[in-house]
Amino acid sequence: MGSFRALERYAWIGGVLYVVALLTEGVISFGFKLSQNDSAAKIAHSLDDHHKRLILVFCLCIVYVAGFVLYLTRLDDLLRRASGERRFFASWVLIGGVLFVTLHGVSDVGIYGLLAGKVAAYSVQHEPGLSYTLYLLTFALDSVGDVFGSFFMLGSGLLVLTTRVLPRWLGWVAVAASPFLLVQAFGLGGVVADFGLALDLVGFLLLLSFVLASSVIGLTRASVTAAAT
Repeated sequence: MGSFRALERYAWIGGVLYVVALLTEGVISFGFKLSQNDSAAKIAHSLDDHHKRLILVFCLCIVYVAGFVLYLTRLDDLLRRASGERRFFASWVLIGGVLFVTLHGVSDVGIYGLLAGKVAAYSVQHEPGLSYTLYLLTFALDSVGDVFGSFFMLGSGLLVLTTRVLPRWLGWVAVAASPFLLVQAFGLGGVVADFGLALDLVGFLLLLSFVLASSVIGLTRASVTAAAT
């Protein structure tokens, strides 16, 4: 029983791990100096030239996926226990969170893994359009994932506001992120229109703030409770 309670406490670390791994991955990916508006040849050559960087991004994405699953398990448990009759919103948290991390995982682990493994090297020599298509597909999958992320954030925010199981300002952060993550889909994260990428960036920064703050608060509370007992 004690080991299970310790696992519950430290599951919050998954949220911190998620944010750190994702921000590190973003900084490394910035070194590609690519955008969705670049030509197929430029994208193919850049991905091949930064092969080691691509492998590192792929590995970090595995870490952030695992971290978010741990965090989501703990957050869903906390909100569901506090929700009482408001389990409708709790379902948004779990379903939205699962689909959010699944689609991001397919994009950032599956496709980046393909590019890092063999496809980028093959594409630059034979078919630049292959890397180009897969690279743009990561934007599309992330965009669709963020639509489900909007439900995850809205459900979390409404439950925090009504149950006060976490500080109310965190609930407002989550609610504020939801429309950005939803509306960005009309630009498909920048693939269809540039506004999609801008809105997605705002929504995602708010999401990261919510995950990090709730994880730190949850971990702090768990440590205080453990010390008191």
